[in-house]
Amino acid sequence: MERRLTMKHTRRPVVIYGGAADVVIVIEDREEIEVVLDYRGRGLTKVPGRAILFSDTNDDRVNGRHRRGLSRFQMVTVRLPLSACQLDATSGGAITVEGPAEWVHLDGRKGIKIEALTLGALTSRSGPIDVGRAVGKVHLHTHGGKVRVQADDPTELLISTRGGDVEVSGRWDEDALDIREGSGMVTLRRG
Repeated sequence: MERRLTMKHTRRPVVIYGGAADVVIVIEDREEIEVVLDYRGRGLTKVPGRAILFSDTNDDRVNGRHRRGLSRFQMVTVRLPLSACQLDATSGGAITVEGPAEWVHLDGRKGIKIEALTLGALTSRSGPIDVGRAVGKVHLHTHGGKVRVQADDPTELLISTRGGDVEVSGRWDEDALDIREGSGMVTLRRG
């Protein structure tokens, strides 16, 4: 089943809670925020739209029965306008971001894939982290997944992993790159 929610963008940070579902975030030329929920079962219409977006300000409404309803998500797709600069997303599944992301904090238990990142921190418990283009100040943390980054002269690139391989390619300053890894292999390709 599918449910669509549309909200006006108010220029404040967007906070997304995806439950255990995979989350796809598309940043594109549009006016409003659109959320598409793919879910199984009935009764999800009782879950308020703000339980997915801006869940930090509606904790009282999200907890309890609404939080249990969120466990039925299979996929959450969020379409954001280009003006959405601040983004905070948490999911027990994987998170994919398409389009330019400026200031983000992503926590995807099963991995994160992001097209372009200017400023942000990405954390994955066990999945891989894949950054298509890293610019600015970028921190990547994983407890066992592989990290792959295409660096484009970032001012700071901190990579921390316990056991996962690290692969950095592109352009970077030696002072900007800091890799803290456990037992994984590190591959650096300049160019």
